[in-house]
Amino acid sequence: MRWAGRRPAPAWTVDRRRRSVITVTSTLTPATEPGLWQTSIGKKILMAGSGLILLGFVIVHMIGNLHIYLGERSIDLYAHGLRTMLEPELPFSYALWAIRLVLIAAFVIHIYTAIQLARRSRAARTTRYAHTAHVQADPASISMRWGGLALALFIVFHLANLTWGFIHPGFKFERGAVYHNLVGSFSVWWVVVIYLVAMVALSLHIFHGAWSIFQTFGVNNKRWDKIVRRTSAAVAILVLIGNCSIPIAVFAGGIK
Repeated sequence: MRWAGRRPAPAWTVDRRRRSVITVTSTLTPATEPGLWQTSIGKKILMAGSGLILLGFVIVHMIGNLHIYLGERSIDLYAHGLRTMLEPELPFSYALWAIRLVLIAAFVIHIYTAIQLARRSRAARTTRYAHTAHVQADPASISMRWGGLALALFIVFHLANLTWGFIHPGFKFERGAVYHNLVGSFSVWWVVVIYLVAMVALSLHIFHGAWSIFQTFGVNNKRWDKIVRRTSAAVAILVLIGNCSIPIAVFAGGIK
């Protein structure tokens, strides 16, 4: 029987003299899969983990600031204790700077992954919505992105006000004198307004963010949903009350 066309080349050939089989290797390589941290799930895990670190800091920082109700000596000693932490094993303020570096890394990761996820969400949307009304959305989720930007700007203001001492309207900034600096800052009405607005934004961010952390780690069934939402709301309200009470108490004259 004759071949109608050219006979196809064999996938392998046999050398009769050497009795060996010569194989033809394929040049095709399987497509490499992206790493976990390159996927949307991985980025959500990074965002949730960094958010959990930042949330822990917010709570501990608030508890530390509440020392102001115990008097000037109490909060100033607390602040000094942060700088002398783990002495003499570590030099002065080394442990505090280690914590700061962890917080800076968590902050950068949190913002970076948030931007990436927002861009991916927008790119995946093939058509624009017919109307922009927010259906079945709470104020916390609506303000998540803009609130996050506002908080980033507030952090810069907060550091310039009470850490670096660049912004100190109406009083002389003294490094290490936490009580003096707090009373001086919160005696100015517009500084108090900035802090109160920022704390409202922070509380909304915490409410939606804490709930999202549970969602990311798989706690998203109907049985746990109410508990998670109530817990997130409770944490957000406690942070709001604790942080807002200080500027209000100073401005009202309760702390002098």
